[in-house]
Amino acid sequence: SLCLVPVTLLLSNCSQAVVDVMIDLRHKTTSPEALEIHGSFTWLGQTQYKLQLQGQEVYSLQLTACFVHTGVYNLGTPRVFAKLADQVTLSETSQQNSMPALIIINSI
Repeated sequence: SLCLVPVTLLLSNCSQAVVDVMIDLRHKTTSPEALEIHGSFTWLGQTQYKLQLQGQEVYSLQLTACFVHTGVYNLGTPRVFAKLADQVTLSETSQQNSMPALIIINSI
């Protein structure tokens, strides 16, 4: 059995500038502490997204998480990279130190 959960990733450009954004869903937390607390799950569908946010734009990205076992999972694994639209290099907007986005799967 599978448990499919719709997830909305809300992106907000708080600046006035146009920003290029890349979202990578392939990143997994590999620290031993995280693996003991949070199980492994899979993002279904596309694993990378590239989009452009206008100044002050808010964008909702619809994702689907897939679980095969009950447990507690951290959905806060996507990595978000952003750069000003007229610059060449990407800089990571780190989400790794933020509070975990936990979900509890009770039954499948």
